[in-house]
Amino acid sequence: MPDMKIYWPDVIHPSSNRTQFWKHEWEKHGTCAAQLDALNSERKYFGKSLALYKQVDLNSMLLKFGIKPSINYYHIADFKDALTRVYGVVPKIQCLPPKQGAQVQTIGQIELCFTKEDLHLRNCSEPGEQEARLAKGAAARGMAVCEYGPVFYPPPAETQH
Repeated sequence: MPDMKIYWPDVIHPSSNRTQFWKHEWEKHGTCAAQLDALNSERKYFGKSLALYKQVDLNSMLLKFGIKPSINYYHIADFKDALTRVYGVVPKIQCLPPKQGAQVQTIGQIELCFTKEDLHLRNCSEPGEQEARLAKGAAARGMAVCEYGPVFYPPPAETQH
C-alpha cells in the first residue's frame, strides 16, 4: 500500500481515500489482465504493475533529456521523442484539456504498452481492442491523446516521484 500511494495516485481526483480509484483500476484493467496467470489476482496485478513501473523508471529517463515536472511548458514532441529513443517503442501520452482561462493542455498520463504474452514493451500505436477501451476510459476521466503543441507537466502536489 505505501508504494501504491506514492506511485499510483489518482491525479484527477486526489484524496486521502484512494481505494475507490484502485478498485476502479482493478475492475476496469485488472480483471482483463487477470486472463494471464501472472496477473490473476489483485495482489499480482498491482504488484507486477508497480514492478514494471519501477523497471522502466520513466521519471529518470525523462530527466536524462532534461524533462522534469516544472512550472514551465514543454512541447509534446519532447516527450514522445525522448521516450521513443529510450525505450524503442512509441508511448501514448494523454492530456487533460486546458483549465478555464488557460490555453495549454496538461500531461495526465504517460502509457508504455506491453505484450500480453511476455510483458515486453511494444508500441502503444499498435491496434487492439484494449487500446479502444483504455481510450474510452481516459475520455470518461476528461483525458484524450495530447494534441501536438505545448504541454504543462506540473510538479506533483504531495510527492516528488
